[in-house]
Amino acid sequence: MPAATWASKEQTLWLQEQLPDYMKYAKEGDYAQFWPVLDIGWFTKYPERAVVFPDIPIDFPLSPEQEVAIEKAKKGRKVQLRTWFRWRTNGSKKNRSLKKKSTVFDDALKPKRRTKSEAEIYSEMYYNERVKPLVMAEAEAGNVTTSGKRVALGRKFSKELLEDETEDVKADIRSKYEEQLRAVKRAAKSGNHFLDLDDEVDDEMDAKIIMQGIDDLPVICKRFAQLVKQKTRFVVSFMFAGPDPRNNWDMTTLSCHPSETPQGKSFAEMYETADRDFLGAFQQYAEKIFRKLSFLVLGSLIKCASSCTQAQA
Repeated sequence: MPAATWASKEQTLWLQEQLPDYMKYAKEGDYAQFWPVLDIGWFTKYPERAVVFPDIPIDFPLSPEQEVAIEKAKKGRKVQLRTWFRWRTNGSKKNRSLKKKSTVFDDALKPKRRTKSEAEIYSEMYYNERVKPLVMAEAEAGNVTTSGKRVALGRKFSKELLEDETEDVKADIRSKYEEQLRAVKRAAKSGNHFLDLDDEVDDEMDAKIIMQGIDDLPVICKRFAQLVKQKTRFVVSFMFAGPDPRNNWDMTTLSCHPSETPQGKSFAEMYETADRDFLGAFQQYAEKIFRKLSFLVLGSLIKCASSCTQAQA
């Protein structure tokens, strides 16, 4: 969950005030009524004209070209706003994005380990929503004294809840379980694994796949964090930075903190200033790395993005 490095502290506070309304719509996954209200509120309070043309008086008429520039800037800002809200809530399994059937990373990062049971798959999909409240109730009653007991209860409740679920939910879980078995068989036949490859594998050049990969980061981070916690008892956070095709290939910096305190607080929520400072430093570090990219590579990315856009048209 990133701090908005492109936003001022005042703007970040304003965004946080809108989170409760966003969460109401997030439960249903329908934001049709939220985004228009948010956009009006943001651009009324923080007009993009003041950012693009700060030296032109507000009552001075703009040329058609300048109006086009403002509309383009507003389009980019809307992307940033939506990304901010999407990442602020992606740590929770209540968010539908974490229930995605697959991500662009799945084939590359299939773990070499046993398949998950149907109850485990159910827990991954519905833990916060259905299992966690039962575990928390036991903890509040004094029946959970160790983390091992908490895990055991989670498994017990997951199995019991799945048995009582509707046939549609059971069928969905079964489908995912069978898909997992097929994936394991395919991986066993190929004998190859992405993590076994050397560093000379070409980076992705397709802008559409890059954008999908950025959207999938919260999902894969959550999964990886769960694996790390399971195998090491460690918690882990992530920082990302790189040229973003939806931001005109300008640098975008994001953080993801999948772990939460027993009170449901993430690192970014408890230490917002530190999170912003980390992101700022990491962006400076990343800029030194990407500065080494040749214009040829960046040009290829932009050309690829242009070709995708023309193809869609």
